[in-house]
Amino acid sequence: MEYRTWLQREVNVLFEFTQAINASLSQQEVLDIMLERICTELGYKAATLRLLDEERQELKLKSSHGLGQAYLSRGAVEVARSGVDRAVMSGMRVALTDLKRDADYHYTEAANWEGLTSVLAVPISLQERLIGVLRVYTGEPHYFNPQEESFLAAVANLGALAIRRAHCFEAFQRIAQNINSSLELEDVLTTLLLESVKELNVKAGSIRLLNPKREILQLAAAYGLSETYLQKGAVTVAQSPIDQRVLNEGQPRAVPDVHPESGFQYPDEIRKEGIRSVLVLPLRLKETMIGVMRLYSSQPRRFSAEEAVYALALADFGAVAIENAKYHKALRERMEALKEDVNGWYRFLTFG
Repeated sequence: MEYRTWLQREVNVLFEFTQAINASLSQQEVLDIMLERICTELGYKAATLRLLDEERQELKLKSSHGLGQAYLSRGAVEVARSGVDRAVMSGMRVALTDLKRDADYHYTEAANWEGLTSVLAVPISLQERLIGVLRVYTGEPHYFNPQEESFLAAVANLGALAIRRAHCFEAFQRIAQNINSSLELEDVLTTLLLESVKELNVKAGSIRLLNPKREILQLAAAYGLSETYLQKGAVTVAQSPIDQRVLNEGQPRAVPDVHPESGFQYPDEIRKEGIRSVLVLPLRLKETMIGVMRLYSSQPRRFSAEEAVYALALADFGAVAIENAKYHKALRERMEALKEDVNGWYRFLTFG
């Protein structure tokens, strides 16, 4: 393709993609437009975008263009079983000219059936953190030159920003709706925990609230943890240095790889539960700490600053909802007590 024509098409892709980002907060719509314009303008047969499920170490399909359902129905790609994706998730760009002859390609037969011959896979990164893979395919043997590779890498990273922007908006909107749908304390706690586990893509989570004397963190909600772990004993603030720091400082604490000196009260029980990393978040109402939320991963994991800030925003929002639910519960109990008092006086006056 003549250089000036290629450059013009690159500009068109970027222009239409940025327009889509600015016009819509729908993550799916933005990504679909991105892949469609890449294929249409640059002449590729197909494209896919997969995001990393860190907990399962799988690449899950988020958007595609130009591929049949039979090819897409393979499901998530296990990073450990795909040489190409292992390389890409280490930060490399991988170009294969002939999929039929390349031993590193894991789905040669499916690609042949789909009519795919060459592929370029580039990492999708967000603030130096690899979050997925963008692939483009051709139907004829194709040499991907450095300009193509650099351009598609730039588009992939722009896509990462669009993903994060849309995801945050959609997630907070959904979480706010779900949490505000009930004033029952148990429902609010469960919703906050499940949404946080889902959004941070972790194995499990727990919410513990301070008792009136602020000495014990009492279990209020849990997800993904065994009964044995939950029954390990009371969590005392004085004996749990990591919770103590989080409550004193009002800031999240991340443990990327749990070890006996990580500051947990029950390190052996954490190890037996298969927990490798933990993010501990304060639940605060204005300047008052009311408890902590813990998010657990079965993988050694460095939670990014962005993830910590995002999770803290969820925790802050949840703390307000928890307090509202508590007030509602107290008011309901008071109303029930008043109702009993009125009924008692009525019976006394009637039958006394």
